Amino acid sequence: MNSKRLGFIGAGNLAQPLISHLLEAGYTLYLYNRTASRLAPFANNAQICSSPAELCQQVDLVFSLIADDDALLQITERPTGILSSLSPGGIHVSMSTVSPAIIQRLHQAHQQKGNILLSAPIMGRPEAARAKAIYMCMAGDSSAKARVEPIFRDMGARQVFDYGEHPAHANVAKLGINFLLAAAMEAMAEAYRLVSSFGVKPEQFYQMFSQTLFNCPAYQGYGKLILDQKYDDTQFSAKLGLKDIRLVQQTAAAQQLELPLSIPIAQHLQQAIDRGWAEKDWSVFTAIAMGNHKP
Repeated sequence: MNSKRLGFIGAGNLAQPLISHLLEAGYTLYLYNRTASRLAPFANNAQICSSPAELCQQVDLVFSLIADDDALLQITERPTGILSSLSPGGIHVSMSTVSPAIIQRLHQAHQQKGNILLSAPIMGRPEAARAKAIYMCMAGDSSAKARVEPIFRDMGARQVFDYGEHPAHANVAKLGINFLLAAAMEAMAEAYRLVSSFGVKPEQFYQMFSQTLFNCPAYQGYGKLILDQKYDDTQFSAKLGLKDIRLVQQTAAAQQLELPLSIPIAQHLQQAIDRGWAEKDWSVFTAIAMGNHKP
């Protein structure tokens, strides 16, 4: 089929700028989202489909960016899903942060159907996607990767990291990244609390660490966000953050590993959600770490 003819499933905050970039790059897109109204901004420039099956009838290359394991299984395994509808030799690229176990399950199912599953989870918030400054982990069939990597660049990927032939390896790497981010936020919040207890201004402390030993985007960006407590500008919700940390813990448990640092992070995320902050930015859990009752 035409290499500029693609299917895209999902229309969340991260997916929308990727779709916009593809349209700007001249791709013909077939779109599906469970909540069709999320696709309204693209109705004049893309074909809106009523099901994954309708979408798969038009293309042999489908990208999906879905919130969690259950949603990915729904669009893939249900009777009108990708598995039963994608033509032999077709490629499904999952860009979601989901469990390695689910990716392995779907990889095997795609193989049985004569199709290919690539995993390519995204590193970057919606603001980075809009600026064409995301990064991606990628794993799976080599020929399929060669076909889709230029498309990732058109989506806005600044760099793509290849994790080999096993699709689940890309998801393990992405979970590792999210664990590192959450651990950095927890550490910064506790450090702010420590220095503040002595009357040291957190702003001064932030300027020091973000310009010296921790002069990098994660500490600069999240350090300032935590300092300013701007949790209402939700780029990635606390609800999804807890989902990812639970995936980290489940993946570690499957390998008979313990990750002690994940325990307070999961507890603080759960406490934030229990206080009604589920839809605030996931960095809101640092308010708990700093002993604040209001974000």
